[in-house]
Amino acid sequence: MIRVLVACYVWMTGFGNFSFFWIRQDFSIWRICKMMFRLNFLVFFVAMATNNQYVLYYICAMHTYWFITVYVFMRVLSSWNTQPKLMAVKFVVYFICNTIIFNLPNVVHVVFTPFWPILSMNNTLCEWKYRAKLDHFATFVGMISAYNYPNYERLIKYLDQKHIDRRDRIITIGIKIMSLGILGILFGTWYYYFMFMERHMYNHYHPYISWFLILSYIFVRNLFPFFRTHHIGLFTWLGKITMETYITQFHIYMQYNAKQLIILIDGYPLVNFFVLSVLYLFVSYHLFKLTTEFSAFLLPKDKKRILYNFVGIILMFGIYFCIALLLRDKGLL
Repeated sequence: MIRVLVACYVWMTGFGNFSFFWIRQDFSIWRICKMMFRLNFLVFFVAMATNNQYVLYYICAMHTYWFITVYVFMRVLSSWNTQPKLMAVKFVVYFICNTIIFNLPNVVHVVFTPFWPILSMNNTLCEWKYRAKLDHFATFVGMISAYNYPNYERLIKYLDQKHIDRRDRIITIGIKIMSLGILGILFGTWYYYFMFMERHMYNHYHPYISWFLILSYIFVRNLFPFFRTHHIGLFTWLGKITMETYITQFHIYMQYNAKQLIILIDGYPLVNFFVLSVLYLFVSYHLFKLTTEFSAFLLPKDKKRILYNFVGIILMFGIYFCIALLLRDKGLL
């Protein structure tokens, strides 16, 4: 189930970014900088402060990579984006590229070796290859879903209508029953054949079947107006700080690179979990606010201001780095 939840997160990267570029046609450098900042600002400082490797927080690396692929997909030959047949060609090319990179032996090492300093862990790319391969089709499915969203919306509106004609009512009921049947078969297949597999064996199939549950959930939730018009506010709030909650879990719930739990109140696991959860959500929310505020300050829409901020940050880091070297040479660090 955890694998599927991560796949949902990666699916949303494809859906959300594709929708943005398709609707707004904003391929500016400013947009790229804003996304890179959102995805990597916090993890950069956390990794630096804890002396951890960047890829330990692999979700940030994955979202960065998949965002870049969606941007390239939409930016290259952007005039094709409004032509269905040409878009089909782009989707096929994107699918083939993903398949070649992650399914053919050693290709992933060739492609990502230039990024060795940030993607390697214990002097190897194995961790990055393992994590990225698990969901290398989730973004693609998200993009396909976003592209077909207008058609899906028209279908839902048709199903929601109170049809006077008896034939239309029968068709509507038939579509709902058939949809539920197909989704039930997909979910049943996943649950019966894959849910209880041994972990390593399941990982082999996961990239190709995770969409079973993702699309099943989306269709069932939207098939009936009652489900579609209700939501849990807590989940909406948590959805805004998922990047922060992902990063801080390693240092509030766990320690030693997620190998041990942190125990504040020994002998009372639920009380311990409650106390840590309050701290966890408090810290995550305020880190989200800080990231948002820093993003607005450092990356305004004024290009000159961005350049000044960028130069200032480089100078500041350069000065701190020199001070750190001096303190280390003096034996104070």
